Amino acid sequence: MRTKILCLIFLGLLASSVLISLIDINQGTLVKDTRFSNQLPPLSISSGGEGSNLVQNPGFEDDLNGDNVPDFWNPWPTPPPSGVAFAWDNITYHSGAHSVRVESTSSGSFGMWRQVVTVTAGAVYNFSGYVGFEGITPPSRCNLQLVFRDTSGGVINMVDFPFHDGTRELAYDFPRELKIRAPASAVTAEINLLLRGLGKAWFDNIFFGLALTGNISGTVTSEGAPVPGVIVSIWGDPWGMAYQATTNEAGKYVIASVPVASPRYLLLAAKNGYKTKPVGDVDVIAGEETMVDFELESGNDPIDDLRVKFGSLTYVVPVPPPGIPTDAVINVSAYPESVKPYLLPDEYIESEHPAVKELAMHILESVPPENRTNAREVAYAVYAWLSKNIEHDGVYISVPGGLANEYRDVTSGVWQTISGEGWCWGHNFYDWAYRPSETLEEKGVICAEHAWLATALLRALNIPARAAVGANQFWVQRPSGEGTWISMSTTAGRTTYREHGILGPGFGTESWPSFFAVANRPVLHEDWYTENRCMWREVHPLAENYEGTPSGLEQAIADLEQFRLTGEAPHGVPPPPGTPSYMIHYSDVTINLYNIGKQQILDVRFPFVSESETHHYAGHEAYWTNHPECVVRTWIEEVTNPPVEGRERWFHIEFNLTALLDIAPVGGIWLPVNKLELLAPYIGLTILLTLAVITVAYVKKRKRDTEINS
Repeated sequence: MRTKILCLIFLGLLASSVLISLIDINQGTLVKDTRFSNQLPPLSISSGGEGSNLVQNPGFEDDLNGDNVPDFWNPWPTPPPSGVAFAWDNITYHSGAHSVRVESTSSGSFGMWRQVVTVTAGAVYNFSGYVGFEGITPPSRCNLQLVFRDTSGGVINMVDFPFHDGTRELAYDFPRELKIRAPASAVTAEINLLLRGLGKAWFDNIFFGLALTGNISGTVTSEGAPVPGVIVSIWGDPWGMAYQATTNEAGKYVIASVPVASPRYLLLAAKNGYKTKPVGDVDVIAGEETMVDFELESGNDPIDDLRVKFGSLTYVVPVPPPGIPTDAVINVSAYPESVKPYLLPDEYIESEHPAVKELAMHILESVPPENRTNAREVAYAVYAWLSKNIEHDGVYISVPGGLANEYRDVTSGVWQTISGEGWCWGHNFYDWAYRPSETLEEKGVICAEHAWLATALLRALNIPARAAVGANQFWVQRPSGEGTWISMSTTAGRTTYREHGILGPGFGTESWPSFFAVANRPVLHEDWYTENRCMWREVHPLAENYEGTPSGLEQAIADLEQFRLTGEAPHGVPPPPGTPSYMIHYSDVTINLYNIGKQQILDVRFPFVSESETHHYAGHEAYWTNHPECVVRTWIEEVTNPPVEGRERWFHIEFNLTALLDIAPVGGIWLPVNKLELLAPYIGLTILLTLAVITVAYVKKRKRDTEINS
């Protein structure tokens, strides 16, 4: 009898242990993202010399031996190939009194000015300079180039910075300064100022030096207690190296020698048994300690990201862009009431910000006094200033390799938004994007941020302007009373100026944009709001076009239905140029739920293409999501803003995220799985007590049966 009772008690304890073990198995190892567990510790790099220029005679001013070759620089090849000439130029320069020039009359030749510097293997360097060019026709080009060599002089890596052709004055390469990491076995770097093919190229004020760095440190806790063994890492392996640290017994960590970049580093803290915790918008300050603390919650990560796509069908009538009248005036009293709201500042169009107003006045002063009330001339001055001075992040994808190139920057907007590897950080796209005043500090942004700054500057100069997606429009008013909207893309302007030295593309050369704002805040590709800031990314919006015929419409509708079922956007059949067409515009956003917290309802919305003389809604739309089981409902919202003309239309998809989060049903009540771990001993004890009661009842019955039988 005693043996049977002990066995029953043992079974109760075993049941409790098995339940706890099953919950332990479910926690962490089966759902934890292994991206965070196998990264190497950061390389320790001395801070000595950070920020100083390793290039000697960078402005080409010195020639102590009088040989008409600037000191420390050498032309190469020597002797020069046929048709190639090198010059120490005292006519064209950026500063001082000299630059260097390479010119060639042979399409098959090349030449460069060169200087060799010593480098520290594994260190990150800044490389920049002023580059001008004339008469370079593709495939000829000029550019800055680095060649890293090992101790034997062998080439380890050759890195071409973005190419130029055409004609341009000396300008800075690049307002968004590019960085690169020296390979592990590098001992020297050749600084090459290269011309390949026909034309002329000038170079001045060359900089190559160790990037400034700072440390990131902090404490990781859970319910106030330190958590050792947590891996804290920077997402994306900046410039090809993993930066991470593991917390000590006190929960402390230090990630050392992180290159100073844009204030958009993303950190993640991960340990089995805890939910991964991200923190973004981390700003590394040169020579300082940036403190980032984490509070972890025990449990599992969400089982998946939420991905949502939307497509809408539009009928497109090609309308040539209106010409910009030369007599357009800046006259607030003459503007129609429907455009006056576009003179006002808002949260995203900071036309009243001191830095924006100061720059606007500076731009206005660059316009001849007699033209300062001419809307065309003033708007063009805004366009030209932005095109010359604010980089577009497309600079990171303008060479072979695209976003996989050696100077890929994990804090750049283009990598975070559309690379498919990066993550943005914010409540939504609006929260993540730089405001105009921040763009002036960063000097390199994506198209939406470019457009917000252009819009803010125009409004500050009393020109009505509204932001589109990646572009903007400004109002031109004629003295006779007529007026119209003119499209402007400083992204197009910056790209053509950087690559070819051309200004003009994007200024009044485009027809109506696909989207423009009616309400106070600008329109973006998609919108949502998470109560906690979360990681997110998008696929760059795309459009598929079809002939504007009944058969074209039929094919577009069929493709939209296929998209609804599969999430894949079939290729369209491009119509003949200049003819009406149907267009499906697609948007695509992914929201990571690591930091979603307790929020279960999420509304994701996408704009329809704006109605205009060019675009007309064709009555069909579709959406796709990787979690249709989470969809609660969909609806269409219309936004008006009198006296502004037009409307915005948004397609909403409401999700209940419960099934994706760390929650499981218990007795009809939804509880986090980690709460089951707390309940497990009690469940086991309940089983044990139940079995004990059954055992006692069994013993009493046997005793009673024995007494009756006796």
